[in-house]
Parts: sequence; C-alpha cells; structure tokens
Amino acid sequence: MNIKPTYQPFGESGILINWPAKINPLINDEVLQMDHLISKNFGEQIIEVVPAYHSLAVYLKDGENTADFVKLLENIDLTVNGESDRTKNIFIIPVCYEAVFAPDLEEVANFNGLSAKEAIALHTQGLYKVYFLGFLPGFPYLGGLSEKLYTPRKSKPRKNIEKGSVAIGGEQTGIYTLDSPAGWNIIGRSPLNFFSCENSLQCLLKPGYFVRFKRVSAKNYKKIKTEIEAGNYKVEKEAYCD
Repeated sequence: MNIKPTYQPFGESGILINWPAKINPLINDEVLQMDHLISKNFGEQIIEVVPAYHSLAVYLKDGENTADFVKLLENIDLTVNGESDRTKNIFIIPVCYEAVFAPDLEEVANFNGLSAKEAIALHTQGLYKVYFLGFLPGFPYLGGLSEKLYTPRKSKPRKNIEKGSVAIGGEQTGIYTLDSPAGWNIIGRSPLNFFSCENSLQCLLKPGYFVRFKRVSAKNYKKIKTEIEAGNYKVEKEAYCD
C-alpha cells in the first residue's frame, strides 16, 4: 500500500505517526512495519513504540530531539526496510460458546437475525488479525469480524466478567485477558491464559498475529483448563499463507 504517513508532536518527548483513519489491514500492516523498523534500528533512542489501528506513538528518551527524529523517519523506505516480525502461524483459540459462558450470544444472534448456531459458525469461520493490544494488558483488538455479527456495545456495562471471555463490540471482536468490567457482548469464553506477569512473554498474542476461534464443549473447556494448570497444554497453531 505504501501510504506516506504524517507526523506530529505527542507530549513532551513523543511523536504520533498517523495514516488514513481507517480500520484497514493494509494500513495496519504499515503501522506494524514502522513499529518493527523503529524498534530494530533506533532502540537506543526510544523508550517504546505503541501501535494502534492506523497510528503509532513513539516515546523518545530524554535528550532526543523530536524534530531530528522525524527527519530520520521521513527518509525511511518501508517497502525495503520495514519487514514486520509478525508470526507466520495462526493461533487456534478454543472457545466454549455454551450458555454458561455466553450470556449475550442469543442477543447478538437475535440482533442480526441469526440463530445462536449460525452466529457461532460465523464467529469460528473468521480469520482475525491482531491489530493492537489495549484496554487491558494483552487485550487483542481483532479485525476480520463478519458484518453479519456487528452488534452495538451494551448500553449498561457489566461490573465484572471473567478473564478469557470472548466478546463482540460494534465491528470488533476481542478477548478479555483479565477479570474486568465489560461493555462488549460476551459470546463465549476461552480457557487460555492471554496475559501473565509470571510468564516472560507476558502476552500470548501480539500485534500482527492471526487468530482463529475453535468451538469446544464445556467438557473439553474444563479438560484444557486442567492441562493448562498442570503446564501440559500447548496452544494449537496452523500455518498462515498470504
């Protein structure tokens, strides 16, 4: 796509890099390419970079000049230097869509003129890209939701839902990585741990990764959870092909 981004000051020592304000996989690819490039080539000058749908925040270390740093970035050719380190695998996320884990599944289905079975089929057929992480540590904002499942956020958020809850909010689907208040529609739950302070990787999913949801029964949900607690479960993956 190779759209030239724009740059603006962001706080005292930050730069906000902007692309066209669209939720678009090609635009997000460029965001993640720039993220990778800056992290790889300017690690000694930055504190961190934070990607979003169509923007990238760059936080510079004390003493760095934002105007000089922008000049460096403006001369970068992403098509040559910006290869992303995104995974070439699809992470298979087991989800139980049974009623005890899916208090809003019927509401989502009814809103879209579907049966619960049809809504589950649509949700598990999709291939989702992790655009960025936010809201909670490791919470993945996933692109690729079928338009047939678009459902407005709840008018009255829940005070608390359990970690692993899979939800739909507007045109997005995502996974609550910690127990949390929730304004999205809960349609299932995964037994996987998506964030852990004890895990050196911390976040299971990262921007640029791909995800597919796999329906499991309540019995298999409990079995997987037991395997995870015993340290015997390995997340299933399949090869990703462009």
